[in-house]
Amino acid sequence: MFIKQIFFGIIEKKPILKSVTDCLFESRPSSTERKDEILFQIFVYMTLFRLNELSLDDYKSLVLVSYIL
Repeated sequence: MFIKQIFFGIIEKKPILKSVTDCLFESRPSSTERKDEILFQIFVYMTLFRLNELSLDDYKSLVLVSYIL
């Protein structure tokens, strides 16, 4: 259920997330790639809107797993 809520939230907050990720791509062009935009949007959404529902260890685990992929 949490994953469904995350994806619904990303769709609902798309304009905000798009603005944030566009700024990220402009400010760090050498360390970011447009193909990872949805991944960045997921982390921005979770950080801004759902962080209070995760423990710090769970959030850290999710972020670290993304680097392995």
